[in-house]
Amino acid sequence: GLVPHWPELWTHVVNKCCKLMVKLNHPTAAKDFGSEYVYYKTVNPWLQVKILRTLQYYPPPDRPDVYGKLCDVLKRLLSDTTLQKNVNTNNSAHCVLFEAVNYIIHIESSTELIKAAVGMLSQRLTAANQPNYRYLSLDLMQRMSHIPDAAEQFKKHQSIVSTALKDNDVSLRRRALDVLYSMCDNKNSKKIVNELLDYLNGTDFAIREELVLRVAILTERFAPNLQWYVDTILKLMTLAGNYVSDQVWMRVVQIVTNHQDLQLYAAETCFKALQSEPVHESMVKCGGYIIGEF
Repeated sequence: GLVPHWPELWTHVVNKCCKLMVKLNHPTAAKDFGSEYVYYKTVNPWLQVKILRTLQYYPPPDRPDVYGKLCDVLKRLLSDTTLQKNVNTNNSAHCVLFEAVNYIIHIESSTELIKAAVGMLSQRLTAANQPNYRYLSLDLMQRMSHIPDAAEQFKKHQSIVSTALKDNDVSLRRRALDVLYSMCDNKNSKKIVNELLDYLNGTDFAIREELVLRVAILTERFAPNLQWYVDTILKLMTLAGNYVSDQVWMRVVQIVTNHQDLQLYAAETCFKALQSEPVHESMVKCGGYIIGEF
């Protein structure tokens, strides 16, 4: 299309697109447009998706009345779109629904819409026999993670996202890991890191390397105290030593070296960790240095 290449030439279409979107979702839309424009109970879903994608090249409508009506349509899409038995009915409705969430991510400004979007996405994560919807939901949640209001809402659905780590589909597990990584902060870091460590204790080798790297980063970034940091990294080396790079244990050594009050605790903890076999090489290197020095 022309808009992606020269968006400045088409700013006048924003209000017109919004009005058309409202018209397409009016209760009498099916009658107004005719049955030939209705695809499995959704009025012209392809046009609705095109409108929503076009609007993402521009700021929200400058007319309050137009913007208000568009927000009302988005709210109805989020609340009224339900899973049906017919696959085509689901797909026609959800292609519009997920694109509506993309537009909400674009405007960022509506707390009410963001809250409704997160709630809808969390519901789709529990949809049985709908792996595509679960994947798209996780993908959108990860994209929304930079929005403060969305990040707060995610915490209410953290257990649902954690459950997705156990999905049979590796692509879903990777997306769930991305979302947990994105939603982690100082308040929930211990819980998320402990969940990831528990999961690491399993036998999922497909995302093991990514998982170890994310745990190492989160542990250092959001450590509530340095003792917890040392305990967690040592546990990480115990559970997945083959996947822990030299940079990780060397970072532990650096932090312990620079904090005198941590040195005795770290030496005692390393000594205990080295007592239980098998001991990975990275643990031997880290423990040997710390015990030898302190």
